[in-house]
Amino acid sequence: MRKRIFAICLSVVIAIVLLAAFVPSCTGGGTGTIEVNATSCGAPWTGNVSYTLTPASGSPVNGNNVTATFSVATGTWTCAYVSGGPGGAYFLKSITPSATQTVSANQKTTFTLNFELKQDAAIQWLWWSVNGMPWLQTETEPLGPCNITDTHFAQWVDGCVGYNVTLNEMSGLVITAAPGNPGPVWIYVVNADCAVNKTAEQMPIPPVKKSQVPSINNATANVGDNITLLPGMTNMLDVHTVWQLVKGTNYTKAINWLGISKAPFELPGPHPCVLFELVVPMPGAYQFTLVASAHVDLVGSTDVNPVNNDASSPFHLTLVVNVGP
Repeated sequence: MRKRIFAICLSVVIAIVLLAAFVPSCTGGGTGTIEVNATSCGAPWTGNVSYTLTPASGSPVNGNNVTATFSVATGTWTCAYVSGGPGGAYFLKSITPSATQTVSANQKTTFTLNFELKQDAAIQWLWWSVNGMPWLQTETEPLGPCNITDTHFAQWVDGCVGYNVTLNEMSGLVITAAPGNPGPVWIYVVNADCAVNKTAEQMPIPPVKKSQVPSINNATANVGDNITLLPGMTNMLDVHTVWQLVKGTNYTKAINWLGISKAPFELPGPHPCVLFELVVPMPGAYQFTLVASAHVDLVGSTDVNPVNNDASSPFHLTLVVNVGP
């Protein structure tokens, strides 16, 4: 009887052992492959670059070039950049598809180090203009009603050519009414979308304006708001815009600041494509001093040379408005 029981127990043990041998383990095991690649401005790149591959438990693996492959234990692995990469002003933008991934038995998991050129946003003064045409480089310009005063700047973003980039931009106009003016003038907020625009000789992708908000003396202004500009008074007119541009493209930024009108004035006014309307109330000669400026900021990225993020008019323009009876 005991021999029979022993034989049955032995058969059960053998069955359990065989079952364990043929049923996959719930905890994994075995080895897989990690491949590490790199790109430079979106194109495949090979060369010297240092990185570490670290498992959830155990010792990390060091790599010093791409493309490279490693046979590793299955489980969770994290790739971390250490140093090196393409020569010049490059930085690591991302590791795709993710810096942490799961390696499975007999499968290949790929980490890609994506390098981009460091970005530099810049803006430069070009000229004053009237109705879109450059003014002579003199300090005094006479105008009459039914004209538009505008400014032009050159701007660009260096980096990986053809990549999109988002910019915050602020443009300002300081206007001072001469003490001897015949009387007060009014400045109305028009904020036409076409008042701030960009053009380029070669523009494969048109710039996208995401927002445009004017302000007066650092306070947000709405269409129809107005201020009185008394003789001798100075006010700051601003416009804040957000743009999506393309790196490596040279843009010309134009801002139609002031449409000049004679009272009475009603919105939308005689000038459909301006930020503000300057309204003179009575006949006479009016004089104003104008100073223009502009500033650009990268959104979500570091600018390697913020020194060239500002520009301003090289001289104070004296605007003379002659209004007949």
